[in-house]
This record gives sequence, structure tokens and C-alpha cells, in this order.
Amino acid sequence: MTSQTPIRVSAFPTIEWLRQRAADRQPASRSMDRPNAFRPTRAAMLASVLHPMLSRSVRIEENVWVATPDGDMPVDIVLHLGGRTVAIACGPHGLVAQEGQDALSLVYGGFDAFVRCGFDGTHDEAVDAAYALMTRFPGLFSAFGRLSLSRRATDGMIKALADREVGKGWHIASDRVRLHALRLQVASDWVQAFESALRGGRSLPLSA
Repeated sequence: MTSQTPIRVSAFPTIEWLRQRAADRQPASRSMDRPNAFRPTRAAMLASVLHPMLSRSVRIEENVWVATPDGDMPVDIVLHLGGRTVAIACGPHGLVAQEGQDALSLVYGGFDAFVRCGFDGTHDEAVDAAYALMTRFPGLFSAFGRLSLSRRATDGMIKALADREVGKGWHIASDRVRLHALRLQVASDWVQAFESALRGGRSLPLSA
């Protein structure tokens, strides 16, 4: 290089340099020890507990939608036995009762019962919820399922079932799990909420 040769300095990389750097890179290997971040939904957790406990005659359906005047309503699990159906909607522990929506789903879905089930999503809570369902709908469960859930349920859920008040609907509330069921054949469970939902939330007397 002579004194007359200009010196060129640039802060910008050349195309050749970028291509070389790209060729030098190797794909990052994924560590097999990294824990899986996937966590099943509450509905999936409850369904996984229910599957082996149900009678062989029961057909279980998941992720169902019911068309109502207020739009399509989600139903997480539907249990079919003969011509009877029990619908289950799952939610978090602190779920506020949605009686209007549940009443619409009950009627327009043609279900015999609609259960709103709230829990945080742990396996033990799903077992408690399945146990509570078993006590309300024992005919859906096998002998093995009834015995297994009875042994695995927590003392808190067993006490909540023993202490529950008999009245409108079917309510269970432990420290961990809450369930509220509407029965189609019991008009006092759902008619008022159904009519209120159809009228935009206005509470009116029951139909004759």
C-alpha cells in the first residue's frame, strides 16, 4: 500500500461479511431438560379424571357449543347415558354464578342437568369436583369409579357435601371447589333465571 492509496473505514458490514457470519452460525440446540410449559385447562384436567371413572355406557363429549338467543355458549364437557345428558362448564375457583347464561345453555342445549364447576385447576381439585359429581349422578360412574373417587376425595369436600343445605338447585362449596347444578325437571332451578336472561336481565315473576 502506497501513501497515495486511500484508506477506507466503514462502520457498516459488507454483504460478504454478513454472509460469512451467517454461515458460521449453528442452530441452537433445544435442551431436553427444559420443563414443558404446557398446562392443561381446568376442563381438560377434569375430563382426564372423569374418563376412567365413568361407566362404559357413558359417552363423553368435549368442547361443545350451544346456540342461544344471546349467542353461542361454551360447554366444556357433556356426559351422555342413554337419552340423558349432563353438561359441565368449568371455571376458576372464584367463579361468579352465571345463572342466566347457564339457564339458557340448559334449555337450548336440551340437557337434563347443567353443572357450573369452579376450581383453580390442580389435579386434587379436579378429583374433588369429580367426586362431587359422582355423588349427584352416581349412575354415570362405574363401581370402580365410585369407590376410587370416594377414597381420593379430600376431607374438605366430604364435609362440604355432608353440610350442604338442601334448597333451590344443587350447590356445593368447599374451600377448593364450587359446584352449582340446574336440573331441567325442577322449574325452580332455572325458570326465573331463564326468563330474566331472555329479557335482558330484568327479574320478572315465574311463568304460570
